Amino acid sequence: MKRRFLTYLTLISLLGSLWTGVAPAQGQPAGEQTERPQYSIWAKYDDQTAKVTGDLSVKVPVTGEPMNRLYFHLYPNAFTNWKWGKESKPKQPGYLKVKNVKAEGKKVSQQVKETLLEVRLPKPVQPGQSVQVNMDYELKLPKGGTRLNQFKNTAFLAQWYPMLAVKDQEGWHTDPYTTTGDPFFSRISDFEVTFEVPEGYRLITTARDSREPVMKPVTLKQERVRDFAAVISKDYEPVEGKAGDTQVNLWYLKGMEEVAQELHDAAISGMEFFSQRFGPYPYDEVDVVLGETGYGIAGMEYPGLVTSVDKIPTRQGERPAVNVVAHELAHQWWYAVVGNNQVKEPWLDEGLTTFSEFLFMKEKMGEDEGRLLVKAAERTEQIHKEKGVTSVESLYKYSDPIYGLMVYTRPAAMMWALMDELGKNQVMKIMSTYYNRYQFQTATTADFIRVAKEVAGKDLQPFFDRWLFFKPGKQKGVS
Repeated sequence: MKRRFLTYLTLISLLGSLWTGVAPAQGQPAGEQTERPQYSIWAKYDDQTAKVTGDLSVKVPVTGEPMNRLYFHLYPNAFTNWKWGKESKPKQPGYLKVKNVKAEGKKVSQQVKETLLEVRLPKPVQPGQSVQVNMDYELKLPKGGTRLNQFKNTAFLAQWYPMLAVKDQEGWHTDPYTTTGDPFFSRISDFEVTFEVPEGYRLITTARDSREPVMKPVTLKQERVRDFAAVISKDYEPVEGKAGDTQVNLWYLKGMEEVAQELHDAAISGMEFFSQRFGPYPYDEVDVVLGETGYGIAGMEYPGLVTSVDKIPTRQGERPAVNVVAHELAHQWWYAVVGNNQVKEPWLDEGLTTFSEFLFMKEKMGEDEGRLLVKAAERTEQIHKEKGVTSVESLYKYSDPIYGLMVYTRPAAMMWALMDELGKNQVMKIMSTYYNRYQFQTATTADFIRVAKEVAGKDLQPFFDRWLFFKPGKQKGVS
């Protein structure tokens, strides 16, 4: 996600007067590379009631130990009784209700507590086996919701279906919803989603879809993705193109014509740039949808689909949001393909993505904000002394402004400092090695540090201890 407060002007204001003046690797959940949950979803959208109804089936492989219960996140229930401030409160509430929950065809006991569904299995399922869970659902879209929203003739479907929680060596991850950061930790799965939508609507999704209006139910398939997002709209028009073999579509609204082509060009350039630096993009298509999707959010990432505002404010006035598009597309590498626990270690995707964004803006757009990173790093030193937080904390420990500086900006400054120490080529090798080794898995801070040490051929632990954990030691600047 690209937080609105991280735009150029607001970051400067956060810096204030300063502008003038490791644990053992946990790896991915067992079996993630060879066995994946398999979702089958039917979704019927009613634009008059702002509802999506249907059924969901998910086949869950069991590894590690016998499984006697499952957990699903019902994130839309956060919009039922909003708890996170008046500014971000939706104009109308939303929800996600489930019923007729079954396991292997038998009705089972379930309990819903706010955004969490617990499903109790009739008997333990043994490792090496799988369990099929079915349920009916009804989604009510909020108006003015963050990420999940209905606006005019467009429905933004994000975290919109019952999402299987992650179970790994630490147990079930049932982290609650929050508006700071992205509290959506999920694992690689396969999806088959059938949409039924009113006449005249287009589908823009995680899968590869037609750019034409939908005339009948459409079944879409996508393997090896962390979740499945969709935009259902009558209002958007596409600009089409390719980055290598990848179809790149930019979707814009009336009134955005003057920036649409420039942002599409930037999207193609970004996809080519990141593929060359880090490794090839593994999916057939990526969609960029222009338009704000919630309070405080300039852009948001999903597998194969990102959102972005069309313009951002600068000292010289508004300009096309090239940096936001670049940021969200970089998330296709750092989150979509190489995953991490976004609740526990949010810096690992946001920090590497912000670094990737700044690298693109410097090398392709001629914008060098290195001095801004220096000042941001200095500001985080002060924050650490005052608050005690580091760059490796769960997102619940941060306020919004501190989250932006600690999770996005300081790790980006760290990577620039690492280029000073090792050279650009070595850092690019670290990034590409990390990408190739952990794609379609869940990596950790320890995994990234291990790769960096291996590629550099030297002990970089003091460097990362200083930058990420604020342990005493000499800190190099950023050029």
